[in-house]
Amino acid sequence: MAVLLAASTAACDDSPDETVGPTPRADVSTAPATDLSAPAETVDLVVGGAEVTAEVFPLVRSGEHIVLTLDLATDATEDVTLGRIFRGEVVDAPVEGGGIRLVDLEKKQVFLPGLDAQGDPVGTGERLGSLDPTGMRVQRVYTAPDGPADSLGVLLPGEYLAEVPLADGEIPGPALTSAEDVSAEPVEATDPSEVAEAPVLPLESFTAELDGAVRVLESTEEVTVNLGGDVLFDSSSAELRSDAQAAIDASARRIEERAPGTVSVVGHTDDVGGEASNQKLSQRRADAVADALSERLDTSDYPLETSGRGESEPLVANTTDENRQLNRRVAIRLVSEVTTTSEVAAEGELPSFEDGPVGTGAEGVVVDGTRPWRYSVPEARRVGDSVVVDLQVTAEDDEVESGFGPGNLAGYWSYRGDDVSVPKNMLGLTVLSGTSAVYPYDYKIREDGDIEVWNPLGELDTLRRVDGGETVTFTAVYPGFEDAETITVQLNHNAGAMPFRLTDIPVVD
Repeated sequence: MAVLLAASTAACDDSPDETVGPTPRADVSTAPATDLSAPAETVDLVVGGAEVTAEVFPLVRSGEHIVLTLDLATDATEDVTLGRIFRGEVVDAPVEGGGIRLVDLEKKQVFLPGLDAQGDPVGTGERLGSLDPTGMRVQRVYTAPDGPADSLGVLLPGEYLAEVPLADGEIPGPALTSAEDVSAEPVEATDPSEVAEAPVLPLESFTAELDGAVRVLESTEEVTVNLGGDVLFDSSSAELRSDAQAAIDASARRIEERAPGTVSVVGHTDDVGGEASNQKLSQRRADAVADALSERLDTSDYPLETSGRGESEPLVANTTDENRQLNRRVAIRLVSEVTTTSEVAAEGELPSFEDGPVGTGAEGVVVDGTRPWRYSVPEARRVGDSVVVDLQVTAEDDEVESGFGPGNLAGYWSYRGDDVSVPKNMLGLTVLSGTSAVYPYDYKIREDGDIEVWNPLGELDTLRRVDGGETVTFTAVYPGFEDAETITVQLNHNAGAMPFRLTDIPVVD
């Protein structure tokens, strides 16, 4: 299941007429889980004009930890500059290898590399800025999952490997062992006991159903459903509209996926009008939604509590009409574990799109930014109740050594509110089916004062060198759609983004 991985800068030079062109998905060989000496997956990379092979070995359990071994090799005759393709934030700063993550999509968890007491990654290949022609072995240490597991997903830059075997055994040696690759200086063995912190973080998801009328933010621990007030009620009214039932049904469906518990129903308004009248209106609207939910839910399992917050808790600043519309809402919240899972309902017609070019996923679209870029998604991959999107990006000109890649792919908006930070150059694609939209799984890295820092389960940095004719792949993992045979991928209009839409993308198992 390997694909071409995302490219980065390279120190080796190719002549303009020998640039690397679009590369098909690589062949992958899967070794038995018990054979720890053979690669479980082999992936081809294009890195700034050079070809690099990444061999991913089975994960090895060592007590409370897991060791990932990754061998990088190249046919280039000069050092290949890897740049920042493997970098990612682990606790409070980007570290080498921090972008190499283990994933349990069934339990909705992401495992980040372990750091020692000094905040440095534990393992070999600590400096991943360049790769010399002799190759390099990279090892990273992670917290082992609770309970039995025979495989985990591995997220690399530009590739998600759904099932890398996990087994007990001896940790592979810390360095390449072929005669021509032996370093003059011995490499210390990877010692999991040096790990001071190896975070295991819950994945959260955000979905928008019924053309944004129902916005669901959920983790394994809780769910919050924001119902758009403009969809439920007429202006200044607390009487549910006749067409509000679909939104009520969708929210009840989300609640019933979880263990019984008290459901909080809270009304919110924007800042238009008096504070006292907004407070009363928000309470009446919360009561109206709770009454409708009581006909759809078993209130002996899911008792309902209502309150109104008026304009006191805006989701975003009341600075534009669009923001005020987001703040007019009724929020339904349940703190309870998931008992059954269902994919996002995909109903209705795809909304119109006039912000940028539109093409099929196979043919792609060309966007003229700093240079002409072709974006395509030939297919998406279903993994359990999730879907993996591999965006292929091709530089359509003949320029080499021409600087950074497409930094306009961060069309990712913060649905969590204003007090949230996300990586500037992350992959920000939205996936749609009908009127429903899903966004990449994400996880909270830390809190920086009043600001929460969140990373997506996908590409953390799309700003890389891409030479003319080269194709790189950027990957992200999303919640899946119920019974969807095709999906649409879209880059929304946001600051710095150049929107486009790709349609008719087949979803394959």
